[in-house]
Amino acid sequence: MKRLGIFFFYEKNGYVDDFLTYYLKDLCKNLSELVVVVNGKLSDQGRAAFEQFTKNIIVRENKGLDVWAYKTAIDSYGWEKLSEFDEVVMTNSTLMGPVRPLAEMFDEMAKNPDLDFWGLTVHHGAEGNPFRGKHLYDHLPVHIQSHFIVYRKKFIQSPELQNYWDTMPMIQGYMDSVQRYESVFTKLFADKGFKWDVYVKTDDLKAFTDYPLLICPVRLLRDKKCPLFKRRSFMHEFEAYLNDTAGEPARELYDYLRDETDYPVELLWRNMIRTMHPFDFTRDLALTRIIPERLQDSQCAEQVRKTRRIALAMHLFFTDMLPQSKAFAAKMTPETDVFISTNTEEKKAAIEACFADLPVHSVTVKVVENRGRDVAAFLCDLAPQLKDYDYACFMHDKKAIQTKPGSVGASFGYVCNENICRSKDHVLNVLTEFEKDPFLGILCPPFPTHGAYFLNMCSNGWGPNFDNTKALMKKLGIDVPISGEKAPIAPFGSVFWFRVKALRPLFDREWHHDDFPPEPLAPDGTISHAIERIYPFVAQGAGYYPAIVMSSVFAVQRCDTMQAYAGGLIRPLARIMDCTSFWGASRAISIFAAKRHFGLKVYGPYANTKRRRARNWLRDRMPESAYNKMMGVKRAVFGPHLDNYED
Repeated sequence: MKRLGIFFFYEKNGYVDDFLTYYLKDLCKNLSELVVVVNGKLSDQGRAAFEQFTKNIIVRENKGLDVWAYKTAIDSYGWEKLSEFDEVVMTNSTLMGPVRPLAEMFDEMAKNPDLDFWGLTVHHGAEGNPFRGKHLYDHLPVHIQSHFIVYRKKFIQSPELQNYWDTMPMIQGYMDSVQRYESVFTKLFADKGFKWDVYVKTDDLKAFTDYPLLICPVRLLRDKKCPLFKRRSFMHEFEAYLNDTAGEPARELYDYLRDETDYPVELLWRNMIRTMHPFDFTRDLALTRIIPERLQDSQCAEQVRKTRRIALAMHLFFTDMLPQSKAFAAKMTPETDVFISTNTEEKKAAIEACFADLPVHSVTVKVVENRGRDVAAFLCDLAPQLKDYDYACFMHDKKAIQTKPGSVGASFGYVCNENICRSKDHVLNVLTEFEKDPFLGILCPPFPTHGAYFLNMCSNGWGPNFDNTKALMKKLGIDVPISGEKAPIAPFGSVFWFRVKALRPLFDREWHHDDFPPEPLAPDGTISHAIERIYPFVAQGAGYYPAIVMSSVFAVQRCDTMQAYAGGLIRPLARIMDCTSFWGASRAISIFAAKRHFGLKVYGPYANTKRRRARNWLRDRMPESAYNKMMGVKRAVFGPHLDNYED
């Protein structure tokens, strides 16, 4: 069979991940010819990756999304030449796999020669149409999903299909793409008498979900021989998952791929870490580490102790807290080298006397400049001593004396220390987590949610630090996803475990104490607060991911705490919100918050950026009609014009 493949690709930097070449390697076994259409950039690396399979690579302006990429390929061939193929396959970079040979699918579909077009999977549609804008139908039709669709020769030769593509208007955004192409294509041509089908039959799941490939991918891969899965599974909004599930689809998919297929999951990790926000994939994959009270893998722990260099870095300021700090350090393995900074010779002598009988390999105490507190001491004085180590922990004697009452600050310290260093077995279990997961870069305690920390931390923890963190990332050359709407998985409180390699890009910068402001230090918004939030992004830029770590005891406490918070907020909301699901309630309150309400001084989605503050300032002072008109002109001239493509 003579078969043409049209492969659509978009990536902001034009980088082609290995999961794509893995997919194309198997796909091309079933093709006579391949054309790749790139929207936007294609790097030298990307071109070399695609040239393994074809020299026919079209790089075009990033406009029109997948629809105009496919149209560009169709126009480049022309209908006469396309009619020479028995099948034309249109697919894109939103799919991952295969987990079984694609030849099985092509051979099975060849048994039904009466089809005009066919696809991989179907979306079962909806009674209403959830997409904004103009609609051809008053409902969302059942349709073949556009990530993989195949045209047969007689369909290619039909005037109806040719006219459809020849008259296709420019696509203006994701909603336009859905309404003009993906959600309507199947019904448009079925109504004209053309026959279609999909390889993965999911009629038995209609009542279960309208989107089987996203909501129950394991069922499709395991029970229905589906060869491919969605990249979106690992970056889908967790809150959206909770509308239909308990949040398990991505974790079940990963476990199935790892345990029951030959698919190399390291391809998935590399793409996730390079392109996705950890706020999404760490929740979708349930990557929070719950550390048991007792040692779980003694053999691995012993191997770590024998073969890895382990360090503890400490900045100690409060001499009245030396007993607690020593108790923390005493939980480290006997092979640990301890490096301590403090700010006076008197304190150094007190620390050396207190730590003299500490059961560790070595203790080194250094007097450092008293500027920049624990963050400056860590980067300027302690980190340079850690470069040859494998795994390290950083802590400081946290009092949070600015927080009143004192119990609130003390409990912040408890949250940090309880989850980073509860016991000797806890420490060994943490070290084995790093040893067993080569992509794990940093483990942070959960953010505090009690007392005065509740609203800021639970809303996303940025406070006034988004702009300065983003600026610091740019200064350090770190290019990973960051969003003011998504919380950084950061060590709030500056107590954390890390793989030294993961933070090396930060350590390699030459830090000085005069990079930090003198005392009195502002309570928020300084470079120290930006650094506290930049650690996970540094690790991600180095090829690792951050995660939260909790002791099993604290995890139970955390669960009860969050249920208390949820119940306290949901009870009053339930009286005014006409909805039943979390997603419905979340959307309703978000819409409410985004509107202007006279009498409310604070409103709008919580992202403390200069652009958001400027927009809110204008919205406060302009009539609504004038404000909306101004924003319409702004978007028309400066954008955003198009959404990033991901169906």
